[in-house]
Amino acid sequence: WEPKANIKMIKGMLTTAIFEVVEKMYYVFSEPVQADGENYQMKSSINFSGPVSGEIHILLNRSIAETMVKNMLGLDEDEINEVIMADCIKESINMICWNFLRKLDPDRVFHLSIPTFEMISEDLHHGQEGRDQEVHLTFAADNGNMAVVMMAAGIL
Repeated sequence: WEPKANIKMIKGMLTTAIFEVVEKMYYVFSEPVQADGENYQMKSSINFSGPVSGEIHILLNRSIAETMVKNMLGLDEDEINEVIMADCIKESINMICWNFLRKLDPDRVFHLSIPTFEMISEDLHHGQEGRDQEVHLTFAADNGNMAVVMMAAGIL
């Protein structure tokens, strides 16, 4: 890849990474959709550095998070709490980021931060790209939407 790589190629690699992780690890099947007014209750983020640096966020609602936990860990609904959901979502963003970076440049070393997690109390809506160096992707699943936002200098 070269700096300022094709935005369509970057979106394609990130979309593929998301599908590979979310479908294979969590058995949540989704389709890309245009951003809408979905309210998200959870956000997890991870930073990466190396040949390029940036950050990836995943935004989701509680229903998708619970489904991911149930499918990955085999827990019943009454066994799921916020700590378990946070760990599951942080692991998902970690795997999505790693998968994307391996597609972007498999021969180079990248460093990932420890993922963070937060409950979103205010209405946080996912919008379209606000800056030149952001990619926004939204996916619809049976139990709601999720969004992934990536900011990366040098490739967008």
